[in-house]
Amino acid sequence: MIAEDLGIEAKEAAVREVAKLLPVPDLLQSISSIKADYISRQQANDAQLSTMVAEQVEQAQAGLKSVSLSENTINELRENFVSIEKLCQECQTLIENHDQIKLLSNARNNLSKTLKDIEGMMSISVEAAEARESLSDDKELINTYERLTALDGKRRFALAAVASHKEEAGRIREYFEDVDRTWETFEKTLWGHIGNFYKHSKESPQTLVRAVRVVEMQELIDHQLAEEAAEAEGDGAMASIGNARRTSKDGKRTSAVASSKNLMQQKLKVQGKGYKDKCYEQIRKTVEERFNRLLTELVYEDHKAALEEARVIGVELGDVYDYVAPCFPPRYEIFQLMVNLYTERFVQMLRLLSDKANELTNIEILKVTGWVVEYQQTLIDLGVDESLAQVCSESGSMDPLMNAYVERMRATTRKWYLNILENDKTQPPKKTEEGKLYTPAAVDLFRILGEQVQTVRDNSTDVMLYRIALAIIQASSLLTLQSIITMNFKLLVMNDFQAAERKRLEEPASEIGLEPLCAMINNNLRCYDLAMELSNSTLEALPQSYAEQVNFEDTCKGFLEVAKEAVHETVTVIFEDPGVQELLVKLYHKDWSEGQVTEYLVATFGDYFADIKMYIEERSFRRFVEACLEETVVVYVDHLLTQKNYIKEETIERMRLDEEVLMDFFREYISVSKVESKVRIMSDLRDLASAESLDTFTLVYTNILEHQPDCPHDVVEKLVGLREGIPRKDAKEVSLPLNIFINDGHDKRIFLAQFPSATQEKV
Repeated sequence: MIAEDLGIEAKEAAVREVAKLLPVPDLLQSISSIKADYISRQQANDAQLSTMVAEQVEQAQAGLKSVSLSENTINELRENFVSIEKLCQECQTLIENHDQIKLLSNARNNLSKTLKDIEGMMSISVEAAEARESLSDDKELINTYERLTALDGKRRFALAAVASHKEEAGRIREYFEDVDRTWETFEKTLWGHIGNFYKHSKESPQTLVRAVRVVEMQELIDHQLAEEAAEAEGDGAMASIGNARRTSKDGKRTSAVASSKNLMQQKLKVQGKGYKDKCYEQIRKTVEERFNRLLTELVYEDHKAALEEARVIGVELGDVYDYVAPCFPPRYEIFQLMVNLYTERFVQMLRLLSDKANELTNIEILKVTGWVVEYQQTLIDLGVDESLAQVCSESGSMDPLMNAYVERMRATTRKWYLNILENDKTQPPKKTEEGKLYTPAAVDLFRILGEQVQTVRDNSTDVMLYRIALAIIQASSLLTLQSIITMNFKLLVMNDFQAAERKRLEEPASEIGLEPLCAMINNNLRCYDLAMELSNSTLEALPQSYAEQVNFEDTCKGFLEVAKEAVHETVTVIFEDPGVQELLVKLYHKDWSEGQVTEYLVATFGDYFADIKMYIEERSFRRFVEACLEETVVVYVDHLLTQKNYIKEETIERMRLDEEVLMDFFREYISVSKVESKVRIMSDLRDLASAESLDTFTLVYTNILEHQPDCPHDVVEKLVGLREGIPRKDAKEVSLPLNIFINDGHDKRIFLAQFPSATQEKV
């Protein structure tokens, strides 16, 4: 049944395959080509299978042959071993006194070994002398080391042989005293070569390489001895652990095992000669000697000579990179070690100079920072990471010097610009071709800053020391200390300049005058533009980490704030004008009702606006117009609330006309939407004053609160009290529900729910 099922499945599968090959009746004509292709593929598969089977048969035959040969060889070896064993047994029966012969042979071997050891001991002094003689030739440094190492091996072997005999061990040590003296001479020579690494690397690099190779060879020996000692101690420790396990009982087993492990770890610490550490130490001593004169003499006696010496020492790092570092294995990282050693001592030098910051002139301080720039650039050119190259500038060692420089320049510059501002008070403002007013203060301020930049540049060395805010900061890969100094200096000076101008604005506006105020507006706008140019060029040139620490934005905005204050003072000049004051006093009186105030006031404004529009920039003029409109509205509202006349229908109409006059005048200068937003409070108060019901009062006051959230409800009481024909008692009845309305969060529904009759109540 299974076979039949399989046959059926095969037929069905074949039918499906044929259906796939011949999905369309027209393809029946290709049956012959499909059959031919099938036959050719079958023949190729048969040929491939025949070849593979033949190869497998050959490999199997070769394997059987190898197995047969191996079996024959094993049988021959077994026969040979049996033959050897028989011969050995026969020899034992042929020799008489076998035990005595064995003892004699051992005695002969021991005597020969003893004579050889004696000969070796007698040659120790000779070999040590030869090693000393070879020290005179630098080329024999490695051979000398190998000879001394061999002598050390003999010493260890001899001492191990007599380890149980203290007297003999003492006598053997005497034989090796000459070896110890030779070792001392050799190590003195070795460390002399290592310490003289700078000279050897350029004049005789082979000598330095040999010395470093000796250090490497000794490190390998120390490592081998440590491993041997660790293995020996490890076996003893494991034995002690085993004994502890056998002898311990209950809870004592764990503590015994732990103590045995600790003992093993302590014994694994084997001290070698530590040549690598001594090599590093010798390099440190050499660097200290190189810096000794700089740090103990020159930095105290001659600042100029100290910087020159530091410059020469810093240049040596290039030779260290080119000549010294290749003589050492890369894993020693000699160049990085030298950079760290040099930088540490240069930082020490800078700290010593900073301790005398008050004694150094500004030029000397700039020379110090200039050297730091050179040193940083040298490190970067040698491939040192920028963050590591800036250790000198970021260590804080330069802070006292930079602070001293900034404070001196700040005081000097402050004196200059105060004189400039004082001169502005006595000299009338100048006019541009377009009629805009200005004084030299803004230009002179940034001219002063430029002169400070030029001073630094004139006193720098061949490397461009100074790239600062006015597009003179070096490429972003190098941040100079002068950049930091001058940026801080500029920010402080600009802030001080703004403070001085604000102090002048504290004077009465009428005493300052309209034209000086207009000139001040233009000056601060110009300062803002110059400061923004400085900001953009500085932030583009600085690395991101430093750019985030420089806050130009607040300082630049400070000029705009001063200009804004000057704009308001300009408005004050207009409102303090005696003619304007005379008109404002008449508000809400007879002349006002007759239209002789607001119309005349806007006419006066027109005269002022014509002059001011010519004096200041367009962007400032628009701000001035808005400020003037705001002040006008405030004055009108204040006079409305402080006047004591009753509000009549004629008053309401005059208020409406005032709004129209102001709207018509101010929309000639600024947009209608801005004028409407400023005048809206006047319209709202007029609506409030003309309201005929409590509900209307509430709605109007709600609108006022939407635009003036801080408007107090006392305004409502005052306006209601000023309405003609409303007794004081009725005014309180109106203000009482409004107070509840305000306390309940301006929600009209709460107000109407508590006072339902207020919806139709007439005032």
